[in-house]
Amino acid sequence: MTAPILSLQNLGVSFPGAPRPALGGLNLSLKPGEVLGLVGESGSGKSLTALAILGLLPPAARLAPESEIWFRPAQGEPVNLLALAETEKRAYRGGQIAMIFQEPMSSLNPVYSIGFQLTEAIRLHQNVSPQQARRQAVALLQETRVIPSDSQLEAEFLGAQPPAPQGQGSATWALAQYLERRRSQFLGRYPHQLSGGQLQRVMIAMAISCGPSLLIADEPTTALDVTVQAEILRLLRDLCKTHREMALIFISHDLGVINEIADQVAVMYQGEVVEQGSREQILYQPRHPYTQGLLACRPRLAPQARKLPTVGDFLGQTQAPAPLEIVTPAQERERLELLLKEEPLLRVEGLTVELGQRSVWRSTAPARILEDLSFEVYPGETLGLVGESGCGKSTLARALLGLIPIRSGRVYFDGQDLTRLSPRSRRWRPLRRQMQIIFQNPYNSLNPRRSLGQTVEEPLIIHRGRRSQHRERARYLLERVGLDPDWFSRFPHELSGGQRQRVCIARALALNPRFIICDESVSALDVSIQAQVLNLLKDLQSEFQLTYIFISHDLSVVRFMGDRLMVMKQGRLAEPVDSAPAIINHPKSDYTRRLLAAIPQFPEDLTWLGDAQTGA
Repeated sequence: MTAPILSLQNLGVSFPGAPRPALGGLNLSLKPGEVLGLVGESGSGKSLTALAILGLLPPAARLAPESEIWFRPAQGEPVNLLALAETEKRAYRGGQIAMIFQEPMSSLNPVYSIGFQLTEAIRLHQNVSPQQARRQAVALLQETRVIPSDSQLEAEFLGAQPPAPQGQGSATWALAQYLERRRSQFLGRYPHQLSGGQLQRVMIAMAISCGPSLLIADEPTTALDVTVQAEILRLLRDLCKTHREMALIFISHDLGVINEIADQVAVMYQGEVVEQGSREQILYQPRHPYTQGLLACRPRLAPQARKLPTVGDFLGQTQAPAPLEIVTPAQERERLELLLKEEPLLRVEGLTVELGQRSVWRSTAPARILEDLSFEVYPGETLGLVGESGCGKSTLARALLGLIPIRSGRVYFDGQDLTRLSPRSRRWRPLRRQMQIIFQNPYNSLNPRRSLGQTVEEPLIIHRGRRSQHRERARYLLERVGLDPDWFSRFPHELSGGQRQRVCIARALALNPRFIICDESVSALDVSIQAQVLNLLKDLQSEFQLTYIFISHDLSVVRFMGDRLMVMKQGRLAEPVDSAPAIINHPKSDYTRRLLAAIPQFPEDLTWLGDAQTGA
């Protein structure tokens, strides 16, 4: 029987003044070549466990006396990592134990090229020359598919120019020069010149550069498109097969992603492992209510629930949660027919947006971001907008709100042509009250110096001026979005991500708008908090008769929210706007089929919830 490469025994971590330990007696083991999925919501202790393994705990952290972390190197006897001095830990950290962090842009230095940073990591842990480190860097970036393979570059060279007439020798020399130039171009790129998926691949290349025995991936796909996420998961699986002795700890809050990659699964809740076992056992026969809640609250393509269950529905219950209310296809068709009988609230005709780069020294030709978009949004409807990063979703949102100029086309809101209004026109002011937006990152869209009450009051002060009933209105909205009105004087840093997003929703509702754009408003939230926010948005839509454009790269979320779907690719419509079931079940374009195929295969067998829950 293979001995574990990593064994956590009674691992406990606490912080002074905290009401309970951050980690309470963890016991986990991992074998060579095995993938362990570590699942749980934010604050459950997943990342803290990874930091404890690497010896990177915050200075205030206190380890329990009985804590042990045993690591078995590729060559040598097992060692207790917690018993090592800081200088001894460096011999393992980065070399034999590597980590991929959640946000690659924050992990890479924006001042240095990716080639410099990768070769620096190689030379730090290996006694090699700069030339050898550069060759290793190229090979790693080719293995992680950041740089095309030599055969692809050779095909690119042959397709770019006709065969040289001088002879075989000169042609070989020209090819070698071309390969070297193209490799240097990739190595010389800076982090801001790469996409999110490419940056994550660079981080993976850096992590495996020294051939680690243990790789820790901390939420490496959380904010990525489903297609890029599928590529990263496929890459990590291939790396585990190629480096057969390399074990992987994959941290995520999404059990759908875990289903794609893990062999074993451990579910964490409030610093403890509440359930662990094989992937099949945890995902198809969960026993703990928390695991059941995580499985149940994720939106599915089918069947459609009127309201998503939350983790709170399962915890602390003496009996099974109430059965889900399933929306039948006939009910969906009936709702859509009623919506389409009304006059459109928003009508877009031939919208084209171009953005150019201007500076003191030069200006470049404008790039066409959106081209010839035409669609309609009806009162009370939710139009789901889906597509990969860079397809123009957020640009469209800003163009509709008059935040960026429109090159050509028409945008009509409630019969009024917005394109004829100057951005500084006073006629925009009453329209701003009716059109609002909820941004993706709630922390960046909230002023850290303003309290929650001041944040919600601000649009009231700007547009209405009178302060008589602003505080009462703000407290009502905070309560309506599920926050305690007594939190009026709290600041954003005192709230969780889901609570901050609720504040953004309350601010958007302050002026009683008719139309709200939700721009990736739940993409960075845990699945359970995501379910709460999605349910809240649906309840508010029914109460205030709101009309939404709901932007997301997650088709499952868009399917739950949207009456109709619009799929975008490179600034254009990938296929005609149609009902959500029609596009999901009968996509017309290969691009939409690719998006659907990239969605993590999530267990659809929820018989442990009961037949009523699954719509059977």
